[in-house]
Amino acid sequence: MVSNLHDVIGAPTPGVSGVTPRPVPQAAHFGNVLRDVLGRARGNDAVPVSPPVPQRRPAPVQPAAHPGRRPHATHSKGDVQASIRRAAASVGIDPAVSLGVARAESNFDPQARSSDGLSVGTFQVTHATAAEMRRKIADHVVTRPTGTDDVALGVGYLRYLHDLFGRKAQLAHGLATVPVPDAGERRLFAVAAFNAGEGRVAQAQARARATGGDPTHFADVRRFLPSITRAYVGRVAGYAAAPDRA
Repeated sequence: MVSNLHDVIGAPTPGVSGVTPRPVPQAAHFGNVLRDVLGRARGNDAVPVSPPVPQRRPAPVQPAAHPGRRPHATHSKGDVQASIRRAAASVGIDPAVSLGVARAESNFDPQARSSDGLSVGTFQVTHATAAEMRRKIADHVVTRPTGTDDVALGVGYLRYLHDLFGRKAQLAHGLATVPVPDAGERRLFAVAAFNAGEGRVAQAQARARATGGDPTHFADVRRFLPSITRAYVGRVAGYAAAPDRA
């Protein structure tokens, strides 16, 4: 089943400072970052993570049939991947992470649609999140990645989440993000928020801090996230570690 953002808590916060493109730092593979982070988990909460291995691809969700409507043009998976790489590079996001999220969400199918119809496209972005991202782009609050909306809004949302967890941001319901200074760790928080919503990840940070953990280390925050999100981050990390096998 394709993961989606149906249970996101809170839409992106209006008034976010402008996001400017920046070069992607040369860093270890995302999968290696995840294993290193989880290796620092404390006590019985530590969960061993095996090295990334080729995984079975989830079957893409097929769009609902509409009688009388002309069929969509066929999109080559290679073309979609190339578009994602260009979009990620245009706003300074690790292309491998962007590809990993797109593979986990739809297996690179621009016509994918969730069973409830709320999440669509390559990144399975909800209609509400897409509308909010368009508003931010129109107001020059968020830089629009290159490419069609299908790719640009998904990559742009990843950029937004990466920056959101790089600073203290007030969210709905009295929640606030805890700034994560390390870029590798921040990628983990951004991917988790793509699946569960920034509010739920900020809540997990608060719970980690309340129990003596470090809210800036994903290993300490991970156990307070839903099991589906923990599995999602691991799957994306595995895909990102071997993007050419997609």
